[in-house]
Amino acid sequence: MLPKIHKINHEDREKIKTNKDFLKNIDIPGRPIVSLCNSPIEKIGQFIDHFLKPVVSQLWTYTQDTTSFINKIEQIRAPDDIIMCTFDITSMYNSLTHDEILQAVDRAWYKICRNKHEIPLPPKKDFLRILQFILCNNEFEFNNLIFRQTCGIPMGAPMSPSLADLRMFEIITNILDIFPFKDNLALLSIYRDDGFILFNSSQDNLTELFNIANNIHPLIKFTHEISQSSIQFLDVTIFKGNRFLNHNILDVKLYRKPTDNFQYLERTSAHPSSVFNGFITAEILRFMRSSNNKKDTLKEIETFKTKLLQRGYSEKDINPIITNALHKERKDCLRYKLKNKRAMPPLVLATKFNPSFNGLNKAIKKHWHLIEQNDSTKTMFPKPPIIAYKRHKNLKDLLTSSKL
Repeated sequence: MLPKIHKINHEDREKIKTNKDFLKNIDIPGRPIVSLCNSPIEKIGQFIDHFLKPVVSQLWTYTQDTTSFINKIEQIRAPDDIIMCTFDITSMYNSLTHDEILQAVDRAWYKICRNKHEIPLPPKKDFLRILQFILCNNEFEFNNLIFRQTCGIPMGAPMSPSLADLRMFEIITNILDIFPFKDNLALLSIYRDDGFILFNSSQDNLTELFNIANNIHPLIKFTHEISQSSIQFLDVTIFKGNRFLNHNILDVKLYRKPTDNFQYLERTSAHPSSVFNGFITAEILRFMRSSNNKKDTLKEIETFKTKLLQRGYSEKDINPIITNALHKERKDCLRYKLKNKRAMPPLVLATKFNPSFNGLNKAIKKHWHLIEQNDSTKTMFPKPPIIAYKRHKNLKDLLTSSKL
């Protein structure tokens, strides 16, 4: 059960700061996650998801991530009185029944067949039987009792996000078919159980959308927030700033939850240097993507740098990475890297990390000519391997358990 700490209201959060015992008086909502990693149905779930993902990614409401959402915002010139709205689908995964999921996949079968797949697509009858088997056999142990999920889809399963997206798209489509002001929707962007709307009409008309939404399905319910000036969606704040005033393109900047405690990886932790460099670079690029104003970006980087120094990093660790990352243009940060599906998969040397291995990659490259001089090994290993480090068990693994 993952507690939704960020759902605690501001007043209660302030009380907790001065009195930790106040936590006992609060009902913190939770998210029931049953991981199917290494379970008997993990691999077959990945198999099902392989065929569903291409269909889901083509839905017009689909939002892959924050980058995808920002790219949508960048393309829209909105009128001055545009209304912003975010909505949440309450307990979405637990509220979709097995039958309706199976029927949704059945209705989408022609779309699944239309896509090209790298592996053979099984007949529809077999595909649906496999899916039904997965949905009906999500079992877990709690308090020494065995439970089976009879309604909803497992939140920790590989194919669950695609199944939820597929069925929710049908429900959203049914809502919009009834909604008389759907032509006033400038944008509808949905990421899992969260949605964002740009609406070019009155708030009363937009409220009518959610009146319809909350009466179209016996279990699926919506909550929403509306704003004329500023609103949060995913990890960005969308607002009417200088860019909107000058070009009618909504401004964006990074949003941090009030519960963010900046617990970045400590520099003294036993990790390869590439991990430290990689996450610092990734965070800076995220700041650049998430804020269209350079001042906001630099402010976030300065905060980030301060927090890293507190976690044991040095100026020498941080400054070169920041300088290198800032040479990139924001528009380049908003582009996805194209994957070459025809390229041969790389040779991977996977081993558990040890600080004494820091020179392993250099040593392999230094002596790689010995591999190239042999006709047999040259054919088998045309390129040097990529070193991939797995982590050892840490104290958390040893002292905690997911079994309750």
